[in-house]
Amino acid sequence: MIPIFGTRVNEVVFYTVFSVFYGVDFILTYGVPLVRRRLRKKRDRTFTILLLSLFLTAYFSFFFGYFSYYTGIGELPLPFLYVGLALIVIGESFRIWAILTLDRYFSPIITIYSDHKVVTWGPYRLVRHPAYGGSIISFLGIALASRSVFSLLLVLIDVAVYDYRAKAEEKLLIESLGDEYVNYRSRVRKKFIPFIF
Repeated sequence: MIPIFGTRVNEVVFYTVFSVFYGVDFILTYGVPLVRRRLRKKRDRTFTILLLSLFLTAYFSFFFGYFSYYTGIGELPLPFLYVGLALIVIGESFRIWAILTLDRYFSPIITIYSDHKVVTWGPYRLVRHPAYGGSIISFLGIALASRSVFSLLLVLIDVAVYDYRAKAEEKLLIESLGDEYVNYRSRVRKKFIPFIF
């Protein structure tokens, strides 16, 4: 048993939630062909930075979880595990909803297709980048589930990377789609999390 989870049941629940939701996310994100139609523009200098920051957040969340557990420094009480699990489910569900809503326009790399349109329904009527917002919520969940206050600081890195990526994506969308995207951005003010950010 991993001590940060408190009990064997908590550990099994954590890994079940983690495996199911991130497994579905991985299949939807990378299991489909990256290029299904002719591309008009593809520009993504942020992809490697994003993958690295997400990996480091997950890895160091557990590292800090162990550190806090064994030293008692910055350790969060066991109920934070359950809050973290709930946030993983909520965040990944929001992300998966966004991916399914984008359908053929979804790509893990910043891409504009030759027939690209602005999607304004589903989670996109609430925020402009719901897949990113779902990831942020989910990684906050991992940080809380690891039960270390230091893990929470890592989420700030992910927020900064997603914000940088969203700006690059919006720049390309404005260049490619013009007023259609500018009008959408003026109507949908929140970037990642409904009613918050």
